[in-house]
Amino acid sequence: MTLILKVELLTSESFRPFGCVISKDPGTPLIKQTPPKFTSRMPFEVDDGKAEFVYALLERKEFKFSLLERHLRVTQGFFPMSNGPAIITVAPATDPLDPESLPNPDTVRAFLLESDKAFVLHRGVWHGTILPLEPHFAYILATRDKTTDESSSPLYDGDVQIRDLGVTFELIL
Repeated sequence: MTLILKVELLTSESFRPFGCVISKDPGTPLIKQTPPKFTSRMPFEVDDGKAEFVYALLERKEFKFSLLERHLRVTQGFFPMSNGPAIITVAPATDPLDPESLPNPDTVRAFLLESDKAFVLHRGVWHGTILPLEPHFAYILATRDKTTDESSSPLYDGDVQIRDLGVTFELIL
């Protein structure tokens, strides 16, 4: 089975069920009037480990996927470092006590991540790999040190839970 996802604009309002967006102009009054100008902020949480920032570099690939992952012990932040845009795919969090509790494929959404925005995912929100529109895309990943280590292991049963939804998703801009 194949589902087609239309890529949506990433705004604070549209992304609220999945996490927080930080941008240069969030549409709210400035928090601080004198330089630097703080325009928005986002929370970041980590359990049993240390927060770390990881430089990640992706290459463009086909806009198709069937795997999503989630993290229960950390919120994760994604901060573009190079020319975008890119696409991020997400689905609502499911039962954190059930590693096989998967999101309904009809709830998966795709958002256009422009280089002037960043986001933090809520715990347990399912997400796919960032899909660059340019040949390369670099970003800083704010995460938990143990989560980074688990991402490299073949088990994917600790904080990193990667599952195949049994559906191929294709993206259109």
